Formats: sequence, C-alpha cells, structure tokens
Amino acid sequence: MNLKFNNAIFSLLALFSLAVVNACQPEEKDPDYPALKTQFASDAFDVEAGGTISLPFAVTGVEGSELSLEASASSAEVQVSVKADIYYQGTVELIAPAVTSGEKVSVSLKVTDAAHKREASAQTTVNIGASEPLAIALKDEIRSVAVKPSGSFELRFVVSGSDNVNVSDKVDFELSSGYKADCTWDADKKGGVIKVTAPSAPGESFSMKMTITDDHSRSAELSATIKVVAVTNTAGAANCYVVKPGSTLTIQAVEGNSQDEVELDNAVLLWQDCQSLVKSVSAGDGVVVVELNPGLSGNAVVAAKKDGKIGWSWHLWVTDCDLEASAFVYTSSATNITYTMLDRNLGAMSGEKYSPDSFGLLYQWGRKDPFIGANGVLSLAPVKIYDIDNKEIYHETEQRPTYDDKTSTNIRVAVENPMVFYTAPQSAWPVVDWLTDKAALQDNDLWGGVSNVKTKYDPCPEGWAVPESGDLWSFRKEYKKTGNLNDNGKYDPSRPWYIEYDDEYCIGFRYKQSDGKEYWFPFSGNRQSNSGELYGIGGSGDCWTRNVSATTALMQIFAWGNPASESTLNRPYGASIRCVKEAK
Repeated sequence: MNLKFNNAIFSLLALFSLAVVNACQPEEKDPDYPALKTQFASDAFDVEAGGTISLPFAVTGVEGSELSLEASASSAEVQVSVKADIYYQGTVELIAPAVTSGEKVSVSLKVTDAAHKREASAQTTVNIGASEPLAIALKDEIRSVAVKPSGSFELRFVVSGSDNVNVSDKVDFELSSGYKADCTWDADKKGGVIKVTAPSAPGESFSMKMTITDDHSRSAELSATIKVVAVTNTAGAANCYVVKPGSTLTIQAVEGNSQDEVELDNAVLLWQDCQSLVKSVSAGDGVVVVELNPGLSGNAVVAAKKDGKIGWSWHLWVTDCDLEASAFVYTSSATNITYTMLDRNLGAMSGEKYSPDSFGLLYQWGRKDPFIGANGVLSLAPVKIYDIDNKEIYHETEQRPTYDDKTSTNIRVAVENPMVFYTAPQSAWPVVDWLTDKAALQDNDLWGGVSNVKTKYDPCPEGWAVPESGDLWSFRKEYKKTGNLNDNGKYDPSRPWYIEYDDEYCIGFRYKQSDGKEYWFPFSGNRQSNSGELYGIGGSGDCWTRNVSATTALMQIFAWGNPASESTLNRPYGASIRCVKEAK
C-alpha cells in the first residue's frame, strides 16, 4: 500500500472525529461577559380593543455589546414592535385588533448578542378587552313626528362601536310604503341625519329599518315605528298659547313674537303641572305640534331642539276659560284711557277670590319662560311638575354665569336652559341681574319698556303684553281706611279696592266694579333673586311691569301696607304677570 495515501486517509479520519466531538459539546460563551437577561415590567397588562399599549422592559448584562431585539405575539391579529435606547431599555409597542371578542395574548421578547454568543428572552401576558359591538340608534327618543302631506322631517342618529373601523357610506333602508329617506353622515362617521320625505297621504305611523356595515363584515340595524301627527293650521307667533283641553296646537317654529326661524329636528315636553296633560309633542316641516288629552287643564312648556340643544320653547296655558270675555276692563279717571287686563295672573287656572289656583306662574324680569309658584296659600312648597311619562321632575337653580369680555350676556344661555332659574348674589348690587353683571350690558327693552313694542321675549299670549307701570294701575288708588287715614285701621270694604281675608289671613286684594263683578289679585309671593326659593306666599304679591328703574325693574307690590304701591325689584326675582291687552 502506498504510504502517502495511507497518511492522507488517516489525516481525514482524524479531522472528522474531531468535528464530531466538537459538535457534541455545548457552545462555549465568552467567559469575559456576564449572563444576558431581560424582563418585562409586569407579568400582565390590559388594553382595550383597537388600543395601543407600551410594555416596558429592561435588559441587563449588556456590557457594551451590540444586541438585536425581536418581539412576537401569540396572535396574528396583534401588531408588535420594539423601541429601545442605546442602553437597550425600552418598550414593546402593541396595537390591539379593532374588532375582537376579547382575548389573552402572550408577548415574547428575544434579545441576541451574536458576537458573544449570548441570548435571553422574556414573556408577558396582555389581556385585550372585547370591542364594542357596532350599533346604531336614534339620538333622541322620538315618539312622534309632525308632517304635512308630501312634507319632510329629520331624524338624527348616532353610531357606536365604530372606533378604529371604517363604516360604509352605503346605507340600506326599508320604509313604510310611499316614504323616501336620504342619509347624510357627519364628518367623523359617528352619526348623521336621516331626512324622511312623506307621501301625499302619510298615514298615522311611519316604520323604518336602517342597516349599516363596516369593513370587518359587521352590520347593525336601527328599527323604529313612529307616530305621525298631521300638521294643522299654525297659530300666530307668541311665547304663550291659550289652548282648550283636548285640542291640538301647531306652533310655527319661530322665536316668540318674531319671524326669526328656529332650526329643529326634534320637539319635547319640558314639563307639565298636570299629569297626562300633554299627549304628544312632535316636530317636522318647521313646526311643533302638541296634542293635549281631553278633560285636563294646566300649564306646560314644550321646546324645539336641534342636535340635542334647545333652540326655543313655548308655554301652553291649557284652560276652558274665555280670557277675552272674562277680562278686567278699567277706565282711568285721570287720563280717561280704558285698559283691558286679564282677570287672572298669567298661567292661573282661576281668577276666583281665595283660590290657590289663582296664583299662576312666576317670571324673571325679561325672560319668556315661566317657573312654578307655591301649591297653596300657606305653603312654600312648589307645585309639582312632570315629564311626558308623568315622572316628577324639578326646575333647577344656578348662579348666573359671568364673562370677562365686554359683550357677552346670558340671553342665549337662558333660551337654551328654560328650566334653570338664574340667581345673582345680593352682593352684586347695583347690578343684580340674571342677564349680566355689567350695568352697561343690561337690556332695558327685553319686555318693550323702552320701545313700547311687544318684543320676542314678552311671555304673554298673542294680543296681550306685559303691562306698563303708572296710569294703568290707577284703580289701586280707590281705597280708604276706616277711621283716620294715617292710622293703621282696617281698609273700608265698601270701597272698590279692598284687602280680603280668609279667616285670620289676609291673602289678596279684590277690585269690585259697580256691576258687582270682582277681580282678584292674590298674594302669590315670589321667588328670591339670590336663591330661587319661594317667599311671601299669602303675605304679599308682586306683579312685574315692562319698565325699569336704573338697574332694577318696576313692579306693583300687593301687601297690607301697600294698597297702591309701585316699587322696584331686582331683575332675577320671580314674580307674577297680569297681561294687558295690546293697543290696536
């Protein structure tokens, strides 16, 4: 055998054996470097569906090495990435899936030092909350809509569960026969407006099913059946409407005694002082339609809304009384001017002597919306009020807002919040006003005291207005006392103007005309300007006039020692109104 050949074979066998031995031995780590370790800040984290969370981690044993870091997750729907500084301290950024029923995901971090043959890993758990289901609903509870034949109305809707997904612009409708609908989305796709056009014969109800979808193959349905109320002839523009029990009133949606249109997509009952007084309140075609239940009298306030915000509100004075026929007509002996005044306070159910139903409603000077008074002659408890479901509700009391600028007032705030009685601290004197804290911004013509024109804020019914001060009230001077006029003797009951009693209580004045007809002015008290609390019930009564005096307003005061007194009252007080017939 050739010796050279044998030596070559022997050398190859030796190299192969050495390779096999080395392969079976564990890889040696560089003895000059410590163990490489990494760890998350917590064993578990929580994140909402579609959310992003940072999972902090730390690496030790770096020793100036160049490392590679790699993150992974047990779910393919979860996105992970690594952020680290020069010392390899950092976070694993995790983005949860937008749509999930909720899951527990394991997240791993692998750290490798290839140059020194070192590596380490760490794990943590991330609990991902379930995503909100895709859903669609009407923004407001709408029980009925008002529509003319071939007219239209709007329904605002909201979408939930659409975060981090794309909702399709395409909407599918199933509608009652003859109806048509178009959808306009808001920019953020969180809702929109459905404009519904009625057929020439709308019927008594309208049904709709609306379906939307998103890019995760989810769908949501909105189903609604809504009562349809026919639009009748609209009443004249006013803030207060005198209506018969059981009737239907169509209000033109304008700002009180004006032609300024009110935008609306809904109408609601704010309050009623008699349960079940109001049957329904509907909006559509630029009107508000109110249906009343028969056999019930009382007061109610309804409002038009746009995007959930009140644009205007109106008072319904529901009574069988013919206010024109029962009016108090009086001719001034000083001027020979004849005035026609309501026989009762605004909102009262009675003009009868001693009746607590004669108290009526209370108003802050210059505001159009009423507040309830006391529920009895000797009570400081307010009359109860109710919502459309006959659940008891309450007026609110808040201190007036103030502003740093030189132009802002609370006029719009008051319009948008007709159930809030705005107080002013007595320390604000001389500007104790719900409207503003600045004398220069007070509006002395809110009720027409400057212009002598009925304004959009005048709370009286059509054809009537808040009275002036002065001569109109001259009938109050027709009184005498028994004995010396300067002493504290009783009033003379034979005189037209006389204080009346119920047992030991004096609770109002009456004016008795020559034909025997009596007119009653009750001690209905007031609401205090700094607290909104009822005060003086059965002891005094205050009636606003349209006029002002400096920073206050003029009122007629009715009390034992004030048979014919005109005084001033801070404007946030809640006082009565005795409307007077407008001059033609």
